[in-house]
Amino acid sequence: MKRACILLVAATVLICRPAHGSCGEPNEPGVPRRPRIGLVLSGGAALGSAHVGALKVLEEMRIPVDCLAGTSMGAIVGGLYASGVSPSEMETILATTDWRNLLDDRPPRRHLPYRRKVDDQTYLTRFEAGFNRGSVQIPPGLISGQQLGFALQEMALQAAGIEDFDLLPIPFRAAATDLASGDLVVLRGGDLGQAIRASMSIPGIFSPVVIDGRTLVDGGLARNLPVDLAREMGAEVIIAVDVGQPMEEKQLWSIGSVTGQVMGFQIAANTRAQSKLADVIVRPRLTGFGSAQFERGLEMVPFGEAAARDVAPELERYSLPEGVYRARLERIRRKRSFSDAKVRSIQLTQSSTADSRFVMRQVRIRPGDPLDLEAIRQDLERLYETGDYERIDFRLKPIDHDFELYIEAIDKPWGPNILRLGLNVVADLEGESSFDALTSYTMTRLNRRRGELKVHAQLGENPAISAELYQPLSIHQTWFVSAGARQSTTTEYLQVPAATGAVAPYRFDTGAFELDLGLQLGEYAELRLGLVNGTTLAEIRGGAGAVPPAGLDRELEYDSGGIHASAIVDQFDNMNFPRQGYFVVADYFDSRENLGAEGDYQRLASFVGLAGTHGRHTVLGLSNLYSALGSSSPETFTLGGLFRLSGAPSRSVRGQYGGNVTALYLYRAGDLPLGLGDGIYVGGSVEAGNLWETADDVSASDLRYAGSLVLGADTSFGPLYLAAGFGEGGDQALYLFVGRTF
Repeated sequence: MKRACILLVAATVLICRPAHGSCGEPNEPGVPRRPRIGLVLSGGAALGSAHVGALKVLEEMRIPVDCLAGTSMGAIVGGLYASGVSPSEMETILATTDWRNLLDDRPPRRHLPYRRKVDDQTYLTRFEAGFNRGSVQIPPGLISGQQLGFALQEMALQAAGIEDFDLLPIPFRAAATDLASGDLVVLRGGDLGQAIRASMSIPGIFSPVVIDGRTLVDGGLARNLPVDLAREMGAEVIIAVDVGQPMEEKQLWSIGSVTGQVMGFQIAANTRAQSKLADVIVRPRLTGFGSAQFERGLEMVPFGEAAARDVAPELERYSLPEGVYRARLERIRRKRSFSDAKVRSIQLTQSSTADSRFVMRQVRIRPGDPLDLEAIRQDLERLYETGDYERIDFRLKPIDHDFELYIEAIDKPWGPNILRLGLNVVADLEGESSFDALTSYTMTRLNRRRGELKVHAQLGENPAISAELYQPLSIHQTWFVSAGARQSTTTEYLQVPAATGAVAPYRFDTGAFELDLGLQLGEYAELRLGLVNGTTLAEIRGGAGAVPPAGLDRELEYDSGGIHASAIVDQFDNMNFPRQGYFVVADYFDSRENLGAEGDYQRLASFVGLAGTHGRHTVLGLSNLYSALGSSSPETFTLGGLFRLSGAPSRSVRGQYGGNVTALYLYRAGDLPLGLGDGIYVGGSVEAGNLWETADDVSASDLRYAGSLVLGADTSFGPLYLAAGFGEGGDQALYLFVGRTF
């Protein structure tokens, strides 16, 4: 009897269950019963911009959409449309979005805490890895999606707090792929922005997204055209838009294109199978467009329109009367008002892996504040700029007319110990060249006050190694102490006393210890005062048989010790090719015998860089000033090399007083492909300067003049220059640089 009752109840449930699923039963007054229409939008990265054109034509023809399913870019367009965003609003998004910035996780450099700017000053690449428990750990994607994630949350704001996608104005599904199993994952609810982000996480390009314990990537691998999802929602008629394009043979000559083509085989196979289940297929002809050309998205919209009009005869039968369709559209587009909404509370999500105390100290929004997306953005950016996190997301959960703000702070899976690499390559026509490989290893968050141990090593022509223990004195990270040691080897050219203009190459080996007290002024500057002690040994290059020129010894050795003070103000927007901002360095050293030096003397060195840009035109002013402050120093300042009296050999001009001034013009001639870097520049410089042994020798009439012609590129592995330098007396050089030149 009990078993019979159970079977009866089960049968009743099955009989009474709506046949139309989440698609909903069409219920337009005065309109005969029509089939439930599902719209399916395929993946295709930037090519998915054409979906917007197809939507425009569907609205022009008054074709209702009862449910919607999408993958990757189709999930973005479909999710926004399902939440009430119109095609014209999407066109505005395509037209106004800075895609290069959106797909670049780097925060604006000028806003970084000063401590995070230090690596940029030593010409390290943008890429980083982790080194933990004896193994190197690589980030799971080139792009973590910080900027993109916030943009998606902002676009999908109308869906904030709606965690069942059946309750959106148009029921919606997003397709993703389980990275562990390769299985299709259907996203039916949760946070819409996060679901869209998961559906478009191209493996290796975007970091995966973890939802309900599953690691998800782009849905195209499992279901690029998810027609079956719309069928499961109850759709009786499927309109599918497929933006996939075959790659031409002439395009298959790069690693990226070949890899993309191989992945495309799997995507194409599941797309073909799904397209057979559709009733109407819209296929925009997007020949000439690339899947990475997001900046051309607006150009693709008309192709989506044209393709939809090509199948207009098949669509006309589903058209609704004008008044009925407009009433339906008004209901779907009804906007929620957030003008009076407030932030009721602020919490970390359970999935956050970060130190909650540190995170909440960075958040300036307070309970009771108005809901302000710009204020939320600033808080999230402030957290992200610390460099500790892979991604900072947010969620809004409604409470009455207000919202709870949930912050999700995800630690870098490859952290907390960070490894960065770099190159410094210098070559000129005279045969002088050097190649140095750089690495920086930083152990972060050593204690509650976020102390750091940074080790920097350089291998090659100029080997060096240094280590610094950096310890903030409070949780506010303003005052700090620093202890460091360094050992370096460089080649410098000493002037030969008996021969005017002649120089001799010497190998300088320097070791030193430093102890500093410092003050970090937020994102702007760092001040230091401390003690330094070291030894320098210089030996003429050429081996044991090398004979020094007259007036110079074969070996030079001196001890140094004293008090040093420095100030660095760093507000360049880009250390490789600055376009805006300023960079100022002042370094003072007071050598004292009672601190281990061989004599008392003083030195002052300064650098000032200014950058301004109008359109594609950038002008930089660069200046170095040096002074021995009336003392006699065993150390000398140097000039020579690109932008430091171009044409003259590097470090070949030496003295105790003087400096140089350089005016550099750069024209941004183009851009490198996304992921490979930023701008390509052409330009030139005019330069003047000199160094003298005494202050009395300094004279404007004795200035040396130089200039250069430059071709440069801001690549992902560092600044790249090809330049020709010209100086007085026939000085000239052709330079190839990878690394910082000033």
